[in-house]
Amino acid sequence: MMQQKKIASLLALLLLPAVSAYAEETIALEKASESSKQKNKAKETVSVELDSVIIMGKKEQVSATDKSLAGSVDVITRDELEYEHVTDTLELFSKTPGVVLSRYSQGIVNTEISIRGFSGDGETPNAKLLVDGIPSNLFSGLSELDYLFPTNIQNIQVFKGTSDATTGLFATAGNYKVETRKDAGRQLQFGYGSFNTREMQGYFGDKQHNFTQNYAVGYRKGNGFRDHTENEKIALSGRWQLDFDQSTLALSAKYGKYNSPEAPGYMPKAQARTNRTGVAPNALNDSGEKETKHLSLHYDYFFNDDVDLSVKTYWQNFDRERNVRFVGSPNVENRLDEQTSTGLIAKLNWKINPQWGFETGYDIEHQAVSQFNQRVNAVGVNVIRTKADYDFTAQGIYAKLENTPVDWLRWNFALRADRLTAKANEPIIIGTNANPTRQINTDLFDSPTIVQPKFNAFANLSAQQTLFANAGRSFQTLTGINLNQFDAATGARTPVDVAVNDGWELGLKSAWHSALNTRVSYWQQKAKDEFINIDGFRRPLGSTLRQGLDASFDYQLNDYFSFWGNVSKVYAKIEEPNPQNPGFKGHSIRGIPDHTASLGLQFTPHSDWIARLHIDRQGAYYVNESNNGGKYGAYTLTSANIDYKTNWGRVSLLANNIFDKYYEYVYDFTSTGALNQLNFAPGAGRNFMLTATVDFK
Repeated sequence: MMQQKKIASLLALLLLPAVSAYAEETIALEKASESSKQKNKAKETVSVELDSVIIMGKKEQVSATDKSLAGSVDVITRDELEYEHVTDTLELFSKTPGVVLSRYSQGIVNTEISIRGFSGDGETPNAKLLVDGIPSNLFSGLSELDYLFPTNIQNIQVFKGTSDATTGLFATAGNYKVETRKDAGRQLQFGYGSFNTREMQGYFGDKQHNFTQNYAVGYRKGNGFRDHTENEKIALSGRWQLDFDQSTLALSAKYGKYNSPEAPGYMPKAQARTNRTGVAPNALNDSGEKETKHLSLHYDYFFNDDVDLSVKTYWQNFDRERNVRFVGSPNVENRLDEQTSTGLIAKLNWKINPQWGFETGYDIEHQAVSQFNQRVNAVGVNVIRTKADYDFTAQGIYAKLENTPVDWLRWNFALRADRLTAKANEPIIIGTNANPTRQINTDLFDSPTIVQPKFNAFANLSAQQTLFANAGRSFQTLTGINLNQFDAATGARTPVDVAVNDGWELGLKSAWHSALNTRVSYWQQKAKDEFINIDGFRRPLGSTLRQGLDASFDYQLNDYFSFWGNVSKVYAKIEEPNPQNPGFKGHSIRGIPDHTASLGLQFTPHSDWIARLHIDRQGAYYVNESNNGGKYGAYTLTSANIDYKTNWGRVSLLANNIFDKYYEYVYDFTSTGALNQLNFAPGAGRNFMLTATVDFK
């Protein structure tokens, strides 16, 4: 009950100022006829669909949504994305309920997102990223999306939970699904903004008879808010599709390059608080470059109206080089990572009859990974910090049965099984000052079959309200050199395993009338043998409990004003710590804000004008398992955008962090909270971007 009161109070604090301000301005403007119109509109009876999806933006821009998932499914459409201008594409997720952004300010390793009480710190996998159905996670689990610009994205879907049978590897807490544009259109956009930022985006889509072609290009270069933050990125993509009588065949190619000849680095607390635009003294030689290459083939065959088959196969390469020196490090460390992924994803759908449906699928992902990290130590000796060359393969198969016994009830049950195997191509090297090229015994992890039941259910309590529930099992896997079953420090054999997660969620989606939709849910997720990665090395936590409340709404007040908002409250605790750290019992897990919230307002005074206001809030978090050293990371940021439609396109002005608030990301390489071990990365201050978009007919 106390948790519910906190959530209600937080919602009230977020909503009252906006609603009060609106009321004062609009009472005098509304005419009697408009008032009457709204009263009648409020009385309309509206039916809610048998799903739990909340869409932010135009529903007609949603290309595909999995409505068999009961839980927190949120979709952001193109009209809510295309006016955003970000250096790191993952920042587009900031509006999504319960998504936390970790802003590292580390050049090519700059931003990560996380959900459901998992942290984006370090390299701890927690969610699967899919672009047009193809995995886009690095071997470490980090999400990679910088090969796309907003103009090329049709919509983004976020599912939070453990009940999606279609994903296994990295889908510990859910998944992110990005769909690129495949529509007909011709668009060119130019922008200039703060910190000498220049940007160009373009899109071309055309369909002639049975042939469709789509192209996108993006370029961005700027200096950044902090000193020593020059960055440049380019993205290119093409897609070609042939339509046949009963099938379609498409080839997709994507390329992205992100060059960061400078990176501002982490800095001590005193410097961060007094000189937030500065560069850390230890980071003067930090830099990095990453490159992404992608090819995929997509085939869909429709046997008839009730049976269809989808097959995707892909090849992609992620190549990254980074030079970095953290606070307290003796010298710059050179880090090289290269990953070549190949895979296949197949799915068969069969609508048996109006009441029953069946779906089955198989996926295999192979990663060929090479890691090489080296650094000169304090006495001038070059130490190979990490050297590994290995192959990792994940295979998964699932079967799902769906039933709609009556028109107000729908459920589905699935079983998924995954198998993970890793094989080293040479012994792993983890050097020390005493032995700079020390080889350690190498025996990589080979998992038993991981069986995961999944369940989703929907029930219409009335024409306006749907009760939804889900339950399922997922897993968290080790990555990189942590797949080795010999301890890096002692050389002793230490068997490793996946961490099993069991979760459930119960919620209510409501359409109160034609203008107001809400969704509220309570969720819980328990894990056994959980671990975290800190700077690439495994550290066991033990048994953990995550639980929280999610609430979201969208409200069309009238033809001029619309609102949307969301809030997520999260509790993430260590219930039974690993025997190595008994003092962690009952402590909060590192890097997890106690709440996130967003509030948006759109004002359309005329068909040619649109104004938007976005308030984004995040609570504070502990930076280590000891819960020492205090809590950091809380912020409230306000952004705004104005669009003016012309006869050739539109002009847009975007303002971020309007009130120039200080905010920061804080990371601890230890579990002690000692101030000299904390690393601070201040966020960007007030900044602007002016763009002109030309729409060719």
